[in-house]
Amino acid sequence: MSFQVNSKTAIIITLSLGTITLPAGLQAHQYTETNNKSDNLSLSSDPISDLKSSFPDKKNDKEKNFQKNETDHHSKDEKNVYWSGKEITVIGKAERLAPSSVPLNITQPTSIIQSSFMANNIIPLASVDDIIKYQPSVWTQNPNGPGIGKAETMSLRGFQDGQYNMTFDGIPFGDASDLHHSTSSLFIAHFLGQAEVDRGPGTASTIGNATFGGTIGFTSRKPSEKFGITPYGTYGSYNTRAGGLEIDSGETIAGKMVLDLQHEATDGYLTHSNERRSNIMFKDVIKLGSDITLTAATTFNKEHQYTTQGATLAEYAQYGKNYGLCNDPQLQCFYKYNPSIYKSDFSYISLKAKPLSWLELENKVYSVGFEHSYTKTTDASQNSPSANGVTFYNAAGKKVGSYANDVPGKYADAQFRAYGDTLALKAKTPVGDILTGVWADVQNDRRYTYAVDLSQNSIMVPGKNGSAYSYNIHDINTTLQPYLEFDWHPMKGMTVKPGIKYSYFHRNYDAAINKNTKTALKDNQSFKSWQPSIAINQILMKGWSAYGQIARGFLAPPLSVFQTQNVGYVKPETTWNYQVGTVLQKKNWTISADGYYIDFSNYIASAQINVPNIGTETTYVNSGGAIYKGLEIEGQYAIGYGVSLYGNYSVNSAHYKDSKIRVAASPKSLASFGVLYEKKDGPYFSFIGKYVGNHWGLDSTTDTAGNTVFKNQYLIHSNITADMAFGWHFKNVGGNILRNITPSIKISNVFGSHAISDFAGNQSKTTAEYPNGAPLYWRLSGRSVFFNLTMTIL
Repeated sequence: MSFQVNSKTAIIITLSLGTITLPAGLQAHQYTETNNKSDNLSLSSDPISDLKSSFPDKKNDKEKNFQKNETDHHSKDEKNVYWSGKEITVIGKAERLAPSSVPLNITQPTSIIQSSFMANNIIPLASVDDIIKYQPSVWTQNPNGPGIGKAETMSLRGFQDGQYNMTFDGIPFGDASDLHHSTSSLFIAHFLGQAEVDRGPGTASTIGNATFGGTIGFTSRKPSEKFGITPYGTYGSYNTRAGGLEIDSGETIAGKMVLDLQHEATDGYLTHSNERRSNIMFKDVIKLGSDITLTAATTFNKEHQYTTQGATLAEYAQYGKNYGLCNDPQLQCFYKYNPSIYKSDFSYISLKAKPLSWLELENKVYSVGFEHSYTKTTDASQNSPSANGVTFYNAAGKKVGSYANDVPGKYADAQFRAYGDTLALKAKTPVGDILTGVWADVQNDRRYTYAVDLSQNSIMVPGKNGSAYSYNIHDINTTLQPYLEFDWHPMKGMTVKPGIKYSYFHRNYDAAINKNTKTALKDNQSFKSWQPSIAINQILMKGWSAYGQIARGFLAPPLSVFQTQNVGYVKPETTWNYQVGTVLQKKNWTISADGYYIDFSNYIASAQINVPNIGTETTYVNSGGAIYKGLEIEGQYAIGYGVSLYGNYSVNSAHYKDSKIRVAASPKSLASFGVLYEKKDGPYFSFIGKYVGNHWGLDSTTDTAGNTVFKNQYLIHSNITADMAFGWHFKNVGGNILRNITPSIKISNVFGSHAISDFAGNQSKTTAEYPNGAPLYWRLSGRSVFFNLTMTIL
């Protein structure tokens, strides 16, 4: 399918819901959608291809080159952009510069963040939270600086991290306890070729443990077609220094390879919260035959940081809006008492082949590792000596000593190793494509923590049960997800996708000392569910489509439900997802909109409890159910002369059933808006704002009897921030020795807002004024400026 457009430059305006803009002077061509978001293999049929006969087929030199992917990311070809599982020739610069683009044949709201947008607007060292923050219904906030350290919030339609799916090159991953993701231990922006935010459960072939909340997928950078050496660096606010080196082999007998290495150091925005991080990525793509491709990829990340816990309003007033940790070894807020080390790795080997003319397959074998080891005071936000005190007990539980001025703390280590395989098959038939496959994953998880006296060289502190350990847990988790889906085209312009997936999750739990109960526990439970789904996309006329979807979702309970005296059978969480939407594309503008309704049964909500000698810990309680619903709109407009407008807006609601209690950390509304400009082989500029509506910090509290009661507390007011980026692309400098030089400046939070942005928990020490502990908050990190330089040699 093709669209004819007239000008030569373009612009963008986006309003929240999945859309693709049609800038001027270029053609948008056919594309295919891959539900499982694998690297190259398209596992669903192209609903547009059936319409070729009814639309004009205006072939030209641009269209002849349509099948060529954007393998050389340094060339920044403004006409061809590759998306994971999707290929599309974009209609000018506006489309590729926009914070997101949306295809016409989607069956759920989809935002695709292209490599050119990341290169122009995201600093190379940034974590994944900084990449996705402009997308519809997405809210992220990082109190230590943009993309620096760990994001304390990453939310999609009000679903929190762990309630939606996350993939890397189509492979799902997440922490063994509750599917969380420590953003600073993942992939930096420079390693990625694109990102995709799917705000829906997907179809049966969408694999993952929490697909009902959506999928955030990241695709690794493609090796270049040409040999090249690309050094890059960043220097800026908070004494941030980062340098990296990318080496592309070009086409060789051993395939096309890319090696990327980066190291970063920063003091961070928050006081005494410095970070050091090193990252490595290697990828090799080998053509073994005309229809056989072998891909091997590996990444490694190591990070050291000091862990902050938020601050009270009184502490912000006394020590400044960037208060994080202190420099007094007599207090719990002393930064050297709170170091964290994160290590992670992600490796896979993928084989993609077409053994028969009607059959395609892709198989990925992978291994994922993660470890978080840290020391932490009982309450890192405490700057009062009265909160100190360490008491020792002997093996019989008898008190043997108490030291009122000693600083209490804990040492903890959590690590897991996952092994898995994803197999996807697509069989073409005269009436549609049959998709089938399976995802299998085994996680070996080990975690423990014990109390220490930080004033006495971190010696272990036995408690009343005779042990210093708060918990010592080993668990093995097994996931199996086979699926079957049919992509049916009953009439021209229509694609119907019925399918079913079976989800099986087994947790084998073995605690020598169980968290909260301090007793031993061995238990194992299996959670399973059939997940039917059906989706439809209808091309109503040229450039206009509508879609709808119904799907059942499933999520196994987190590890913490086993941390009670009598576990019993724990019901898994289930959802029914309903959504409809439309995409309209015209010559120089596009708009899309959708509405969604999610009925959540057996909703397991987080709650905070105070554990003696350990501090505030998060536990989970069954809230019964919740309803998520909302409207999203997104649009782009190509003004011309290289200028683009972008905007999105969403109204999101998340309430517990039969009550007016809002789910915590779910903003009422979100919006992004901006203007972008780029001239080929010349300057580029962007100014993008983000609005976050009000939300509640907590949705539960503990009554005098120790029971959890649902109640909204700590209202966080709305805030607006804006980011600016500008730079210049210099091509073929010095007799073509330097293929590309791009200096740039990124200014985050241009207007320097320090508004309270989120609730961070409660202090461990209780007072008459704060019987649950004084509330802690996060603030926006203020204005920051980063200078970046990238160049490609040869």
